[in-house]
Formats: sequence, C-alpha cells, structure tokens
Amino acid sequence: MINFMLFMKGVITIKKNNDSRPQSKSKKWLFFTGFAAFAWSTLFGLVHIYWAAGGTAGFEGRTMSEELFVINLMTIVLCFIAAFIALALVQAWGRKFPSWLLLTLAWIACVVLGLRGGIGAIQSMLQVEPVPLLLIIVEPFFLLGGILFGLVAFLYIYTNSNGRIKKGME
Repeated sequence: MINFMLFMKGVITIKKNNDSRPQSKSKKWLFFTGFAAFAWSTLFGLVHIYWAAGGTAGFEGRTMSEELFVINLMTIVLCFIAAFIALALVQAWGRKFPSWLLLTLAWIACVVLGLRGGIGAIQSMLQVEPVPLLLIIVEPFFLLGGILFGLVAFLYIYTNSNGRIKKGME
C-alpha cells in the first residue's frame, strides 16, 4: 500500500507540473491575464451575437440599423480573433505563430479598446442629458479589454525574456 501511494504521489506530481522548477509569478499572471482576455473577448462576441440575432437589450427596445448590423458582424469576427490571440499567447500551440505577429495584434487590441473606452467615458461624462445605463457599463468594459490585452502582451514579453526586458523593447 505504501509503495502504491508513493507511486501515485509521483504520478500526480509529474502530471501537475512537467517542469521541475515551480512556475514564476509572472508566468502565472501571464496565464491568468491571457485567459481573462480570452473570456473578455468571448463574452463580448457573445453579446454581439445576441444583438445580431435580433436581441434588443441595451438598445432601449429598438432594433439596429443595417449599418450597425454590418459593424456588429465585423465586431463578432474581431472578438473571436482576439480570443484566439489571447489563448495563443499563453498556450504551447501558440508558439507555432510568430511572436511578433501575436504581440502586434495584442498591442493593437490594447490601444483600440483603451482609446474606445477612454474617449467614450469622457464623452459620456460631458453629455448634458442623463447617460444611459448601457454606456456606464460599456465604456469601462472597453477599458478593461484594453488593459487585459496590454497586460498579456507585456507579460508575454517579460516572461519570455527571463524577467528582463530585451534590448530594443525598452
């Protein structure tokens, strides 16, 4: 019985961590932010699918125009591309893609989402009329997406340079 328990302890240890070294905090944060960015992108894409299917929540009971419908469809595609990029930065299969490409796309997502959320928040605060509840929720949500993609890109660079920022990336 003791031999079996020792054997199982070894198996569990091997399955739990293939590396003999413990994972660094920055690597753990990379995985956390990568999966958080994946969840953010997926949730945002699902909301847009709901709207594309005719959902009216958030539109104060109105349906969207044709132009907004096309923008919505493009947003759905971009959300799922963003989800793929977030996972590719933290999964082993993501190493099949050039890191410069994944990082460039993650930084673009960071800037676009951050600007969209920041400018939208400022516009909402400057409005004279009452701001709809949806904008109070949406603008910080865009900012959160920008922060998540910026963090995952930064942590990817940081963890892949052994805790040092590489020359040329400073």
